[in-house]
Amino acid sequence: MPNCPIMDIIRRNRREDSVSIYTQEEKMKKIRLCIGSNDGNNVAKTHMGDTEYFCIYDIFENSESLFVEKRANTLRNMEHAKADKMKGIIKIIKDSDVLVARQKSPNFVKMAKQTKYQPVVVKIEKIPDVLMTLCEPFDEIYELITRRRNGELFDTILEL
Repeated sequence: MPNCPIMDIIRRNRREDSVSIYTQEEKMKKIRLCIGSNDGNNVAKTHMGDTEYFCIYDIFENSESLFVEKRANTLRNMEHAKADKMKGIIKIIKDSDVLVARQKSPNFVKMAKQTKYQPVVVKIEKIPDVLMTLCEPFDEIYELITRRRNGELFDTILEL
């Protein structure tokens, strides 16, 4: 087989007699972050649900990060303690693993106890600094989201 730069591992599945291709990115552990922001550069000082945007980033176990997209928070003006607001925001950020904000809101606490999302409260303002900070405890965060993906619910909210 010719050498192809995107092809990192080829593994034969003996049962199905098929070949699966895995790239470097697919093998690397990844965490999808949702960061509440009003300007796309800084974490908002308010509750995540009250921000203008949700900035979506991927961070990887090798400490690299990737901006994915900025999503409008269409529920920004709804009262923040309402369950409907939490459900609506979950629809907007459904592919995220970790929710990042500078304040712990009542819905952040509910999300920790009742959903698959791992809330993280940060003191840091600038998003690039937040990304670097979240890469430091990558394994700890990844373990928490793995537990959540496996159906375990708990009230842990990391504060960094």
